Amino acid sequence: MLFDDANFYYVLISAIIVLAVVSLIFRSRVLRQPTELHKAIVLLKLGAVSTGAFLLVLWFLLPSTPVLSTFGYPKTVEDIQSAKHLLQYLQDYNKALVRTIMILNWFTLVFICWFLSSIYSLSKALTKLADDQKDKAREKPGA
Repeated sequence: MLFDDANFYYVLISAIIVLAVVSLIFRSRVLRQPTELHKAIVLLKLGAVSTGAFLLVLWFLLPSTPVLSTFGYPKTVEDIQSAKHLLQYLQDYNKALVRTIMILNWFTLVFICWFLSSIYSLSKALTKLADDQKDKAREKPGA
């Protein structure tokens, strides 16, 4: 795709730094929210947008590989003219597979971390809200 030949870790670390700085800047909005539930919802939105941006960078890091059945796949032994040609073919596809596996690993890590942290903060805020409402309900009949 876009960053096919770019060094994977340079692009990845740059994206992490940019997203961390932008997230820290927008995180100040969280502190201005009136309740814990509002804070959790804003954090969920911020996390979703930053995770989406990071996953977009990962998508651009995917190698462009032709569909094996239509292009770039030798159909007969005669299509491979020499050992050098075969070696080049195997190296190209090995690089593509390694890059794809690296991106899949990062995708899984980022998605799981974002999902679990978002669900945790939202459930914590909802639990606190439910406890507060329960306490108010207990105080009301006795007043």
